[in-house]
Amino acid sequence: MNLKLLLPLLFFIINSVFAQNTKTENLLFDKTLKKDSILVEFSELYNLTNTIHPGQFMFCTKNEFNKTYLSLKKSIKTDLSIIEYYKLTATLMAKIKDGHTAVDRAQIISLLKERLVFPFSIYKINDNYYLGKTTDTNKDFIGLQVLKINGKEIKSVVKEIEKFIHLEGRNETGLNTRFKNFPFYYFVLNQTNQFEIEYLDQNNHKKKQKFNGITFETHTQNISEKIEPLTTEFRTNNLAILKFHSFENGYNEKDRKIAEKQLDDFFIQLESLKTGNLIIDLRDNSGGAAEMANYLFSYLTDKTFYYFDYVGAKYNTVKEWKHFAQYPENIEEINLNETKQKYELNCYTATDAADYWWFEQQQNKPNYYKGKISVLINGGCFSTTGHLLALMREYKIGKFYGEYSQGSNYSNSGGQAFVLPYSKTLVWIPTFQYKMKTPNFQYDPKGIKPDIEIQIKPNDLKTKFDRQMDYVIKIIEENK
Repeated sequence: MNLKLLLPLLFFIINSVFAQNTKTENLLFDKTLKKDSILVEFSELYNLTNTIHPGQFMFCTKNEFNKTYLSLKKSIKTDLSIIEYYKLTATLMAKIKDGHTAVDRAQIISLLKERLVFPFSIYKINDNYYLGKTTDTNKDFIGLQVLKINGKEIKSVVKEIEKFIHLEGRNETGLNTRFKNFPFYYFVLNQTNQFEIEYLDQNNHKKKQKFNGITFETHTQNISEKIEPLTTEFRTNNLAILKFHSFENGYNEKDRKIAEKQLDDFFIQLESLKTGNLIIDLRDNSGGAAEMANYLFSYLTDKTFYYFDYVGAKYNTVKEWKHFAQYPENIEEINLNETKQKYELNCYTATDAADYWWFEQQQNKPNYYKGKISVLINGGCFSTTGHLLALMREYKIGKFYGEYSQGSNYSNSGGQAFVLPYSKTLVWIPTFQYKMKTPNFQYDPKGIKPDIEIQIKPNDLKTKFDRQMDYVIKIIEENK
């Protein structure tokens, strides 16, 4: 090979890669967002939120929200970088304490791919924090308790990060869902690529270890899992397991029909075998199509039922803010002649051509399940999954095991992102509040509490032992 030709080529490639990385660094950290324009836009975000968010003051008073807004606005003294502005806007949105209200992370994530970040996910167990998913190189540290990161107490680190993380109400268990992406949130807090972790080893001795960062793309691969939305299994003729990882397979008709057929076949087999015990695993099901949850519930109850009580909006018209929407054509004008005032919202409570079944009486299936139902839940249960759990509680169906859900008998949603005009930042702000028809449901701002709480153990993070499922199966076997 001609080295005279090869060396210049290698030099060109190295310099091209360096230039690309430098450009990405500049986009992340250069103060490209001008102070005066940001001040105007931040006020627009504040006004937009005040205009449309249906649950804005459920967990945060108007005074608290205004105080946070004015404090953050006052902190804008210079031009800002993308990272700085993300933290600012995310902090304002997180103050509302609504799981559907957030600043979109996609812009920053697209710039983070080759950036070195913290090499572990983090998992909270009983007020302590443990090292989670990582690379094979660091796998021996999985399950060890974290004490400090770069000299700062882990609880202080988490307290700072929680200021710009969106969780529902007073819920705590949902933090583990967010902290699968702990490297992202730590990066927003501290942009270093070298990490000294103080931890407790297996013998409970304090140790320190220095770690190099891993690329964010590597981290994304570490936490990604290919899981089917719906799976079924017969452990024995007397024990079946239904795992619903997501209700998103109900958003288009083709996938919904496939899932419905899968449920039909499963419940036919349950009846044929007279299977006495059914475990429904809803852990980490963050929601999806109401049609799917409604269809599943029709197999679990022996009664007719209703799904939504109301769908309510805070605003009277969309004219003044619709243009902010990412897809304004998807936002329809509200018809005040068809709504009723409830909880200071304009609420739809009766069916029409647009929402068809939402408020109509629902019919249970003739071959509804008649055996014992055990339900596994955790902080990843959100939105539509919370709605399903609320229905099950309302109708006294099943026994819940695991951890508090994040979702409950309502949600503020609407599936709309809004584009801030100057920075082009995407912000998710709910346009409707959806409330289930569950008049006897006992609401808890922390989420839906399991009948029996089962917390995982730190070593389960390493061994991948499913402690919660194992517990329920043993209970069933003991009660044969």
